[in-house]
Amino acid sequence: MAQQAQYTTIKPEQVRTGMQIRIHQRITEIGAKGPRERIQVYEGLVMTVRGKGIHQTMTVRKISHGVGVEKIYPLALPSIDKIELVKQLLVRRKNLSFLRDHTKRMKEVRNVKLSAVKEVVVAEPIPVDGEKEEVTDVVPEEVKA
Repeated sequence: MAQQAQYTTIKPEQVRTGMQIRIHQRITEIGAKGPRERIQVYEGLVMTVRGKGIHQTMTVRKISHGVGVEKIYPLALPSIDKIELVKQLLVRRKNLSFLRDHTKRMKEVRNVKLSAVKEVVVAEPIPVDGEKEEVTDVVPEEVKA
């Protein structure tokens, strides 16, 4: 049996432009024996994330049999079962529509920081009135001569 790769499951709010993701979507098919549910996996590159709140959407692009296929998914879509992060690519733009014509390979970011909530920075304690930090100027020996 084939070895399954381990991917990180992320929340829809954590999806960013430049991520290679796998979307697991529940599909309901109605046949002769009645309704049947299955999971369809769509893997591609997030081209852009736009909108705010419940109206936020993402455009995901993949190449299937030499043809580019793009799907637009609402992030609040109830049929999305889970989203897995395959890899994060280094991007400097919000919209990667130029990749439709461009075949340049992009660099992968190794240390992906996934945080939906902003981190709280704890400041160092303020010294008491009697305690003051002394700063001394350090002059290199070359300058002294």
